[in-house]
Amino acid sequence: MNFLAHFYLSRQTPSMIIGSFLGDFIKGKQYQTFDKTIASAILLHREIDYYTDHHPIFRQSKRRLQAEHNHYSGVILDIFYDHFLAANWPNYSSDPLADFADSVYLTLNQQLSLLPMRAQRVLYYMSQHNWLVNYASLGGVRRTLQGMESRSPYPNQMSQAVTDLDQHYDQFQQEFNEFFLDIQKHVVVWWENER
Repeated sequence: MNFLAHFYLSRQTPSMIIGSFLGDFIKGKQYQTFDKTIASAILLHREIDYYTDHHPIFRQSKRRLQAEHNHYSGVILDIFYDHFLAANWPNYSSDPLADFADSVYLTLNQQLSLLPMRAQRVLYYMSQHNWLVNYASLGGVRRTLQGMESRSPYPNQMSQAVTDLDQHYDQFQQEFNEFFLDIQKHVVVWWENER
């Protein structure tokens, strides 16, 4: 799952939003230096990533991309799944996606001192280009993948993956719908075990 799904699944409190974002930037036991709620959100981020990577439906979706995109197929699929969450946002939240995105950007910008420099740079581009809202369109997915392609140190054709999304749109969407039901249930159980 990519940024939007992590924010959505984090229960949407400010500390949880911060921790879910930090999950990509805090390694090893560094999470222990944060307060309990932020640390829990970092651990939840890791749990979501692990669960996602090992889920049979996610793996099924990923196989469709592996011939063309090999090592990058999982990263691309994370963006695809965020696209389906954004494009179908009213099915998941009564708040408009733009309002949700604005609240996430505001929360993170108010706590810049907690974010490592790399996370601050990502947040700057995320908010300036409104990634969370732009995931909803194929054009937004294409721009996201183009940016990732240009920043990668290795040759790749991530931006071309929008063609795969377009060609297999219904299959990817059905797989996302089934998977997202499972991940939401898994997160609820994870939180119950954390108490």
